[in-house]
Amino acid sequence: MTALYDKARRWFGQLAYYFDRLNVDVNNVLNKVARKESAIPHMFGILMVYLSISLIVPYLVSLYYDEDPRPWLFPILLCFLIGLMLLLRYRSPEVTRPTEAMFIVATAWLVMAIMGAIPFVMYGMGVVDALFEAMSGFTTTGSSIMSDIESWPKSILFWRSFTQWLGGAGVIMVFVTVLPMLGVGGRNLFKNEFPGLDVQNFSARIQEEARKFHYIYGFFSLAMLVLLLLTGIGVYDSLCVMFSTVSTGGLSPHSESIAYYASASVEWIVIIFMFLAATNFYLHFQAITTRDPYRFFRSSEFRLYLGIVLAATAAITAFLWGKEFSDLGDGVRTSMFHVVSLMTSTGFATANYIAWDQAVVFLLLALIVIGGSTGSTAGGIKVARFFLTYKFIASALHKTVHPRSIFTVKLDGRPLSEEALSSVVAMVMCYFATALVAVVTLILAGVDPVTSVSAAVTSLSNCGPGLGMLGPYGSFGPLPVIAKLILTFTMWAGRLEFISVLVLFTPVFWRELMRYRERYV
Repeated sequence: MTALYDKARRWFGQLAYYFDRLNVDVNNVLNKVARKESAIPHMFGILMVYLSISLIVPYLVSLYYDEDPRPWLFPILLCFLIGLMLLLRYRSPEVTRPTEAMFIVATAWLVMAIMGAIPFVMYGMGVVDALFEAMSGFTTTGSSIMSDIESWPKSILFWRSFTQWLGGAGVIMVFVTVLPMLGVGGRNLFKNEFPGLDVQNFSARIQEEARKFHYIYGFFSLAMLVLLLLTGIGVYDSLCVMFSTVSTGGLSPHSESIAYYASASVEWIVIIFMFLAATNFYLHFQAITTRDPYRFFRSSEFRLYLGIVLAATAAITAFLWGKEFSDLGDGVRTSMFHVVSLMTSTGFATANYIAWDQAVVFLLLALIVIGGSTGSTAGGIKVARFFLTYKFIASALHKTVHPRSIFTVKLDGRPLSEEALSSVVAMVMCYFATALVAVVTLILAGVDPVTSVSAAVTSLSNCGPGLGMLGPYGSFGPLPVIAKLILTFTMWAGRLEFISVLVLFTPVFWRELMRYRERYV
């Protein structure tokens, strides 16, 4: 050991001598190679490593089904090397600024979509189509370029469904890893996603307790997988359906979606878990930790969510009775399946609902806009935000008639601050403004008005199927390239609640982010 130490000392002594002869500043060299503190490249390094590990799963699927595994090796190695280089160069700082965390949240899905599109390109899909397909997966939208789905390799179909499960977990990951970095800013974002909930004390210990949201997500995944296996549809199909259900994604390994299985048991299992996945995860957390299932019914959002599902199911069943359904049990199941599927932004189908009466189709489109509960993997505007927007308008009308009166907007008995209400109204306005711009640009791109409206609504709500050729058994493949790029953006914006994406296009955000630009080079 002593000899080794003396040898190392002589070696470093010689190195220092040569540095001195060459007039090299040793401290400057050490500073150049030392790991810098920077949240953005460090977090992207972690994301790349996670992606490389995730890509190993479809690689193993390709080996199992004797498919060509080579298209998976390149993205696995690329993601791993990029992630490794970033992690070796950068480390996480003690404090992450709100603008950095916002940038991470907004661009993480974009980076995942770009890297996740590589396998699709390697299997022969066009670049724009591959980006659309990957973005649809990671944002849990469920729109697809593919038409003859069964003709694609099983590994790529598995990856399609798996990206949705990863995207659903990513929505929860935002609350676990990013919000704790934000301090007060994080609390404001949390209130925006969970309006009306008492998060003052919860945000103080969010990193510890929000991790349990992932445990709930994992429990739902495992429970649904076991139940699907019991129906006899096989391991591969059970995994794909489970991935797309608990994430409220909706991509299926079969062109006929859930109708392929022709099983009432599978349909009821999917209905239950779509509904649970679109319920506020904070309510799941409260019900489990307090062992009080009645917690759900103390939430006005959950009561309204459940009420809309039951009322819409009853209305559609009654409206189509004798026209589309002859058996009451089948009618109720089919109606409830599509109500839950579209309201939760999942997008599964067991029937070609665009062939139903126009009034029913319009009702289903309205459910897509409303969406599921806040704090869930569902898309859409969300039930609580619609409820609060209605109360905000009622409050404004009340003050117009009675200017001196005090009208406080409450949710579950708790008054909401002006800041929380402003966030809710801003999000609703952003939804409809973005939808209007998307519809106009799609029409200018050559898409017919009906398809443009349905495509904009379903992509912004992260639902998937729309109307016309974009119906439950249709494809987005025939759309022009520019239309696919527009819808890729709207899927991204809708998944991140608009403001997180739109803020990237403001000069003030970039001025604040670049104040510490030396941290990113």
